[in-house]
Amino acid sequence: MMMNKQWRLLASFFCLSLLCPLQAAPATTPVPASAAPQQTVLAGLKPFNAKYQVLRSGKVHGSAERYLKPWGQGFELGYKSSISWLIFKDERHERSRFVLKDGRLQPTFYQLKRWGTGSGRHYELNLDWATQQLLTGKEKTAKIIEWDKQWLDQLSYHSQLVLELAAGKTEFSFDVLTRHGDPRSYQYKVTGEELLSLPAGKIKTIRVERVGKDLDKQVVAWVAPELDYLLVKLWQAEDKVEQFDVQLQSYQFN
Repeated sequence: MMMNKQWRLLASFFCLSLLCPLQAAPATTPVPASAAPQQTVLAGLKPFNAKYQVLRSGKVHGSAERYLKPWGQGFELGYKSSISWLIFKDERHERSRFVLKDGRLQPTFYQLKRWGTGSGRHYELNLDWATQQLLTGKEKTAKIIEWDKQWLDQLSYHSQLVLELAAGKTEFSFDVLTRHGDPRSYQYKVTGEELLSLPAGKIKTIRVERVGKDLDKQVVAWVAPELDYLLVKLWQAEDKVEQFDVQLQSYQFN
């Protein structure tokens, strides 16, 4: 029973991708006309790489990395982590590919691979917007479900949140597909501004919290408007007991 409880806490502790908005701002380096993308670069869609420390109760238990890069006519948003806690180890790579259409993101591919203590995991979603078909898993099994034009995946909704935050919104609602392709509704709201002292230095931030009734987890994220809304801190708790605290260590805009 104790081992099961520890593993349940570990799974929550390692779920670092629950909310990590991304960054942005127009590129300042001129791009040759022949290579220029046929879309406007909005806040939240400037390529970057950011590294983080992962803490619990003030102690470092691992590291994480988030990135955004061009992919075809759109972008790939990714997350990697390597964490140890007690006798457990966890490594994972999560990524989402999406395009920008009419100011909104359309995800086309989502994948999560996890390995370490316990059995490995592989989750995958493929979305065909032309045929309105959702395929799940490595086997790409067609899921019988009513199509929703507002769908986002577990990563792309973070970038959509930043697009809306940069546009001046303070409350957000998203229709998000789980790793198994089941729809869920997520709500967040801006709850204040703070000056944080982090491994990367002192940074002015906006605090965004998950809201709603009967939440299974409490999630708070801090993003930095002066750094193109880059995520600089993420805190999560279960039943108000801290599971992890992710803090920005370094960053680079590409």
